[in-house]
Amino acid sequence: MYKDERLLVVGGAGRNVGKTEFVCRLIAKFATNRDIYGLKVSTIFPDEALFHGNHADDEPVHQLFEETRRELAKDTSRMLRAGAKKVYYLRSDDSGIKESFEYFRNQVPANAIIICESNSLGQVVIPGLKIMVRSTNGQVKPRAIAQLKEADIVVVSDGSSGFPELDSIQLADNNTWQVNSPNGT
Repeated sequence: MYKDERLLVVGGAGRNVGKTEFVCRLIAKFATNRDIYGLKVSTIFPDEALFHGNHADDEPVHQLFEETRRELAKDTSRMLRAGAKKVYYLRSDDSGIKESFEYFRNQVPANAIIICESNSLGQVVIPGLKIMVRSTNGQVKPRAIAQLKEADIVVVSDGSSGFPELDSIQLADNNTWQVNSPNGT
């Protein structure tokens, strides 16, 4: 598995649980004194049509777009408004998600600090920090069960708490992610 200590991945246990809001608050917290790159990763399922270009049928397929428009309601635009230096949207099929991330990684500086919204990336890349967001209703989509167990932090979003877990997430001097306990250790 590929390991990236400068990558923080936020996944969700379901739809509309507050992943993007949490990601945007993380970006806003750290973008005041560091260049933060935002990334949103979506998986393309086999029944979805995707332009293959010059790819062979057995070659992983991906699309990478840089978001440049801040005024849109899209998640990637929200990340830009939160303060990210640059934001990218990556779409890939399941079999190529690791290679697609490596392609993205080659597009940004080697020392880039990345905050990513994705459920699939955490299955093939070991991030510096893995966070899962779930709602107070307890519903979990099947694809997220294993990720909840592997998460460094599970954020329970009630839509109004303001994410107190943000205070425990820190960047070390070497720009790697860490979690501090409430008493500062």
